[in-house]
Amino acid sequence: MEKNLKLLTEKMKSRKWDAFLVPRCDMFSGEEVPENEERLKFITNFSGSAGYAIISAKSELKSAIFSDGRYQLQLKKEVNSKCFNTFNGGFKEVCLFLNKNKNILKKVVIDPWLLTLSEYKFLQNIMKDTNTSFEFINKNIIDEVWLNRPLKIDNKIFKLPIKYTGETVNSKINRLKKVIENNNCDFYILFNPTGLSWLLNIRGRDLKHTPISRSFCIVSKQKEIHVFTNNNNFQKIFKKDKDIQFSNYEYLSTFLEKYKNKNFMIDSKVLPMGIFNYLEKNELKFKYISCPVDQFKTIKNSCELKGFKNAHLKDGLAILKLLFWFEKNVYFKNLTEMKVSQKLLEIRSLEKTFVCESFSTISAFGSNGAIIHYKVDNSSNKTIDRDGLYLIDTGAHYLDGTTDTTRTLLVGKADTEMIENYTLVLKGHIAIASAVFPNVTKGRDIDALARLALWSKGKDYAHGTGHGVGSVLSVHEGPISISKTSECVIENGMVISNEPGYYRNGKYGIRIENLEIVSKHNLKKSKNFFLHFENLTRVPLELKLINKKMLTKFEIDWVNEYHQKVFKDLSKFIETDHEELLIFLQRKTAPI
Repeated sequence: MEKNLKLLTEKMKSRKWDAFLVPRCDMFSGEEVPENEERLKFITNFSGSAGYAIISAKSELKSAIFSDGRYQLQLKKEVNSKCFNTFNGGFKEVCLFLNKNKNILKKVVIDPWLLTLSEYKFLQNIMKDTNTSFEFINKNIIDEVWLNRPLKIDNKIFKLPIKYTGETVNSKINRLKKVIENNNCDFYILFNPTGLSWLLNIRGRDLKHTPISRSFCIVSKQKEIHVFTNNNNFQKIFKKDKDIQFSNYEYLSTFLEKYKNKNFMIDSKVLPMGIFNYLEKNELKFKYISCPVDQFKTIKNSCELKGFKNAHLKDGLAILKLLFWFEKNVYFKNLTEMKVSQKLLEIRSLEKTFVCESFSTISAFGSNGAIIHYKVDNSSNKTIDRDGLYLIDTGAHYLDGTTDTTRTLLVGKADTEMIENYTLVLKGHIAIASAVFPNVTKGRDIDALARLALWSKGKDYAHGTGHGVGSVLSVHEGPISISKTSECVIENGMVISNEPGYYRNGKYGIRIENLEIVSKHNLKKSKNFFLHFENLTRVPLELKLINKKMLTKFEIDWVNEYHQKVFKDLSKFIETDHEELLIFLQRKTAPI
């Protein structure tokens, strides 16, 4: 890393640059980034999914790296403090850092394809009273020093059948067409690969854990679609569809030149400055709008919800088999974090509808569990061989749905503090799972429910309580979330996670995560529209970590009813010759 950083700063000095902005993203601003575009990791060694770096070429100012509260331990572990100062924060803190050092950093260079329009506008506003200048470059300078950069792979794409999507491509395009017309526009630039994959009912393998094609499209009010992609497999799938045209990325500027008198809808939150510069250059008219496709796909239809339920039964059985195997092997076979995650992948792969894991499994024992988004590797891989807590956060994509589950398991004996903290997290989880709320409720309005039990003991956790989940798309689907700051309205038909936690630095981590469907709640004697959560996940909780005395009668009943459902639904799929697994399930779901 130090060598890479030195090469980069030397090139910056030769070009008289003061600073270079390095976001952790690709041109599509997705959470998952292909290996050959992990520029932040290459230059800093930080492997987290969110972050920015300011590379300083000035001797009087050390380079800086920024990430949120989930990754502070990881930053300290992975990033060389001699080369970088670390900060807790996101893009706002990056801008404030540049403003604070405006007298040193006079020329800041940016890759326009890695910065969105809204980010750039925010940066300009923060820096409006400074003399700092910003320069866009055509080619990312990190690519010049990245000598052994991984090759880009042209992966296959496939159509997702109507039995899984529940809606035709034509129907989806008609919905988008109406939005374009209602806004008196001619085109919408859909610069979101998950949105494009949803719109065209296709999935791809451009990324390891997000089954999409990294492409974008421009949709006209006449329902014509022009897809911009470097993946040649598109044309094979849509060769009979005359309304869908294909070009590589480089054709975009030529395409836009043709429509100088037309009105374009854009979403500034995802549109990169690289495209916006084309729009301005060609003097095109544009209107800002939140991505309508994002709004469409967060509300699941009945077919998708059925698929989610099926996927969770399959995945619940897979995790149950893992828990059974884990208990039998944990004390005898030199079990490591890697071996557990590999075993779960092996079990899941036996299911014919399995597509891929929905993210890299967090398999963390002891102190590694305190690193919220821990990634096991050869250097950190712990043997699970003594008293402690083991945390596994894992998910999968099946053709019919997506899962995301976290469980905390006891290995050996637990002390009183572990049991208390697990029970506090469980109380928060139950509070969300059993919440009833009006249909205008925002994520921030119910976030506190998950934290109240922890707060009463002076404790908290540094991440959100819930995130939206896509249907065989991104496991973290915006804009829906439950957090202290979430302005997203929770609506009927959404799928969202429920995952409070607690982390004891250097000791252990605790998290309990289920996925929930937002459903209408028929309150007696109420004419108002209320919502509640319908649980999807079917995986037992850790009974040995529950302090029954800390729970109310309602909470005890909730745990027992949840375990009844788990037993009822999973026992159906256990083969008659696997009596040992059935006995294990009975024990793991016994009443408390």
